[in-house]
Amino acid sequence: MSRERIVYQNWIVELGRDPTTTWDEQSRSPDGYNLKIINAVNRALSLLDEDEVSFIRAFYIQGLTCRQISVETERAIYKLESLHRGALKKLRKSLHHLLGEKYHIPEPDNHICPLCAHPRSDEINRLLKSKTDQETWKPIIRILRRRYGIVLSTTQILVGHHKYHMM
Repeated sequence: MSRERIVYQNWIVELGRDPTTTWDEQSRSPDGYNLKIINAVNRALSLLDEDEVSFIRAFYIQGLTCRQISVETERAIYKLESLHRGALKKLRKSLHHLLGEKYHIPEPDNHICPLCAHPRSDEINRLLKSKTDQETWKPIIRILRRRYGIVLSTTQILVGHHKYHMM
């Protein structure tokens, strides 16, 4: 069992908390910080897809294993693991500002996205949003090279930026 995992235990219910419900005012501390964290987590969860939220709740709150969730949802374990990684990445990104300031956690040393770092990133994001599912990334790579001076050797940078940075 992972050390970072919160597992559903009977004592949660004994304290009067139903692990299947969202946290609310009754979890509030005198300084209001717990409520701030709870609201931030709920906002972060609202950014996730429905499948990601149900996986996070089943895995971390109810304490089910990937195998158990796989059986319940009839999805392959490797797909659930991918879903898990993506959900955690989104949660880390959206919660870092709150937890980073409270616990003095430095910004993760991820490589700098050339699209996010570009001074005209808003225009680039509009260009990426204009792509339809039927189109390939090739014309957009050409435009990025000609108009913005961004040379990309792979479409994965575009796909990753589109998926994780344009939430």
